[in-house]
Amino acid sequence: MAAGILMMAVTAALVSVPERSAEWARSQEMVRKLYLLPILLSAAWFGARGAAISTAAATLACLGLAGSSWPAEIRGQVERIGEVGVIWLVGALAARFFDQQKKFLLDIETANDNTLLALASSLDVREHNTGVHSQRVADYTLRLAKELKIRKPEELDIVWRGALLHDIGKIGIPDKVLLKPGPLTDEEWKVMRTHPRVGADILRRIVFLRKPAEIVLSHHERYDGSGYPRGLAADGIPLGARMFAVIDVYDALTTERSYHTACSHADAMESLRQGAGTRFDPEIVAAFARIPFEELREIARSNSTSLLLGPEPAFPFRETAAAFAPTRPS
Repeated sequence: MAAGILMMAVTAALVSVPERSAEWARSQEMVRKLYLLPILLSAAWFGARGAAISTAAATLACLGLAGSSWPAEIRGQVERIGEVGVIWLVGALAARFFDQQKKFLLDIETANDNTLLALASSLDVREHNTGVHSQRVADYTLRLAKELKIRKPEELDIVWRGALLHDIGKIGIPDKVLLKPGPLTDEEWKVMRTHPRVGADILRRIVFLRKPAEIVLSHHERYDGSGYPRGLAADGIPLGARMFAVIDVYDALTTERSYHTACSHADAMESLRQGAGTRFDPEIVAAFARIPFEELREIARSNSTSLLLGPEPAFPFRETAAAFAPTRPS
């Protein structure tokens, strides 16, 4: 938008400068050099395609098709062709430079996310004996965010990273508490409940993780205000944390844990509905329920996890016994 406005402004300036003398001609030449600015802006914002469009528009103006007339003298024509050559050179170099910069930044972002995945997986192995829990809940949360009409890539990145790193604070929890097979004592619960603050404090030291840190800090808050560590309620809880609260319980119910066997998708959804309004945001539970089961199963499968739609049917004892009973000869 800004590049287009600047392009039109330069063209308008050319039209307003009359060609009455050599001084006026030099003024037009200086104004035409301003076409380099929208070319650079277009290359920075839109890459090679933006640079090509801006360069083509500037070329039309310099060739006398818009903004200023084509010079009658040979010298002027040669100079004008030289201007066009400079415009195309700048356009090509700018497109290449900014495309390389975008690729470089994308490579850095990918490397950062891979590092976060490795860190989250190592924590999962410590607690769950599997390295896919954090990535699985992050993928679920990302799908839920899209169901809630969150579309901006930067906002989706915040949600995904916050979900991925939700338990980063458990790195500060002693093994005797984190891995204890039996129920925790009151003192041990006090230690365990420090992990959201510990995790948020770790992430806030990294600039691009400061917003995900809010999800980490609030992921154990409850919709009715009975959660921890700050006792936030309803809309006072960050949206990303409200989404993750639903996903965390859903994943806990539908995967094998040391304290229970995996339940079906249908049973897990019933549990979420029962907690709507107390533990969970009702609107988020409703949004999660709209996601097709096949999509959730594909996310689970991509993270090496099976997901059942409903409870497995059990055969009645009499029918089962009859199937294996010997038959009498007639």
